[in-house]
Amino acid sequence: MKHFLEKASLLSLSLMLVSTFAVAPALPQMLTFYQARGYSSAQVELLISLSSFAILATLLLNPWLNRILSERLSLVLGLSLLSVGGLLPVFFQVYPLVFLSRLILGFGIGLINARAISIISERFSGKTRVQMLGLRGSMEVLGSAVLTFLAGQLLRFSWPAAFLVYGFGLPILVLYFMFVPQKPEKSRQVGSEEKHSQKLNANQLLYILGMALYAGFVILVNSANTLRIPVLVDKLHLGTASQASLILSLMMLMGILAGTLFSFLLSWFKDYLMPLVLLVLGLGLLLLWQAQQLWHLGLGALITGFVYSLGVTLVFHKISECIPHHQLTAATTLVLIGCNLGGGCASLVLQLFTQINPRLNMAFLIFAAVSLILSFVLLIQTKNLSSTRK
Repeated sequence: MKHFLEKASLLSLSLMLVSTFAVAPALPQMLTFYQARGYSSAQVELLISLSSFAILATLLLNPWLNRILSERLSLVLGLSLLSVGGLLPVFFQVYPLVFLSRLILGFGIGLINARAISIISERFSGKTRVQMLGLRGSMEVLGSAVLTFLAGQLLRFSWPAAFLVYGFGLPILVLYFMFVPQKPEKSRQVGSEEKHSQKLNANQLLYILGMALYAGFVILVNSANTLRIPVLVDKLHLGTASQASLILSLMMLMGILAGTLFSFLLSWFKDYLMPLVLLVLGLGLLLLWQAQQLWHLGLGALITGFVYSLGVTLVFHKISECIPHHQLTAATTLVLIGCNLGGGCASLVLQLFTQINPRLNMAFLIFAAVSLILSFVLLIQTKNLSSTRK
């Protein structure tokens, strides 16, 4: 039972990792509120994705932070900042303060981001590690889905009330304190010295860069979908804010199915799973592009939500398999930088697409085209590698 509670507590750390977009259903109301006060739609959308840049900054500082912060202190501080920063807009709605709160939220998530992933790879091995990584991905999207759904329900009171969902960081902090044993200090220091003495070589860096770009693109698409779907539902009068929130929640819940099936799909498709993810992602985006009814939009969202989670989990699995144990934190950090660049740039990319074509659904078509092209390129590369091995 103790071992089960430790696993559950470790997995709970991932519940808040992608919570930056959980309040996206509040975007239409936030647009109305801030535009009446002289702020542009781009400035308001930036508030949602801004935390990703703070996460990125924290990840860049991680090599130095890891030298002065123990694993426990890093996670405790991260969960505390996440909760405080996330909850501030409930009490203060002045734009500069909300801007600051989103940065604090991002700093908090950044402190626990790499740790929440590498802690599993460091404490487990073999089949257990594969299962835990799959479950970790499921917990990530479960948290995002539940928080997004709750945020949508809280919108019935007001848009600031949606930010109450970040209060869940506090019980996660309690679980971590109660059930996750602290690593011996001596062991931590030795591991740290070993990690810093063993540098990633050029081939490893190139491989990690490829994985980071792949994960970053998939997250860019998913984040853009999260931002655009509520606005599309509102502007095209396809449904209500609560229905848009439900679609986003179901889209994220598909990640649970993806995490559950990850081990099976990996054993079935092997190296071809990576191009397959992009292929299905492209097809789902085409459905979103053509959607004229709520159910049609929901179907496209479910498909893209499934393969998004599958793709991200696949990247971290490949990293854990190909990178030595003592270099996992550094490798995970580099991949997370790519992930957060993708999430942080979502609003900026959408604004760029708007300049190209003002139609709200045009972004889905552009992303679909890029996904299908990348899928074809990766498929050829995978076939060539398979031929070389034979």
